Amino acid sequence: METSDRATKHWFDDLVVELRLQDVPGDAIGDAVASAREFLADSGGTPIEVFGSARAYAESLDLPRNPASLSGMAALLVPTCLGLLGFFAVAAAVSSTDAAVDVTLPGLLLILTGLALAACAPWLLGFFIRGPVWRPAAGLMVVFTLQVLMAVLAKDTVLFTLPAVPTALIGGLVLLSTSLWGQFRKGAAPDPLVDPMAGPPSSSFGITLLEVLANWMLFLAAAAMAAWFLLRT
Repeated sequence: METSDRATKHWFDDLVVELRLQDVPGDAIGDAVASAREFLADSGGTPIEVFGSARAYAESLDLPRNPASLSGMAALLVPTCLGLLGFFAVAAAVSSTDAAVDVTLPGLLLILTGLALAACAPWLLGFFIRGPVWRPAAGLMVVFTLQVLMAVLAKDTVLFTLPAVPTALIGGLVLLSTSLWGQFRKGAAPDPLVDPMAGPPSSSFGITLLEVLANWMLFLAAAAMAAWFLLRT
């Protein structure tokens, strides 16, 4: 019985993830989950026996979708990529041993790889979540291996040099701007999973704290790194 209950919970968790990946609103997901649970209780079977795989069942449902917004996606990805660029700038500037930042070919390739992964994250999410557990690890291993090979082949070829202090200041301003943008911009309304029997969930302090930390994570990491390097000198 315990194994069956665990499998049922896992199936419904997969169903929620699949519906989220399809941009189904939270209230519609709640209705779909409640209906599936009710039908499952009447049938007496397991979710796999009654509905098939969670992905196939999610795709078979005719549910509303949140409209895809190019501007909304840009409002999320552009600040994220700029924040990463600002973080790399601060990290390179504070870790430099003199007043200049040497931009090497391996370093530039590392930055471009990070920006590309961040920009493609919404499309890569489903690929990694739906696949086996080893898929994300294998993907990271491939990226890491390519970075090592490029670093070995390119060695320390310096492409150009930037002044350290202005680079750190500009990177810090970019980080501060993107953090403030993420904190105070009026984005999409919260879309929690709504149980039709219980109603909308109350706001949680933990979720609010996580949202704040997500907005300021890169800025705080860059500040901590800068403080650590300054205290060492």
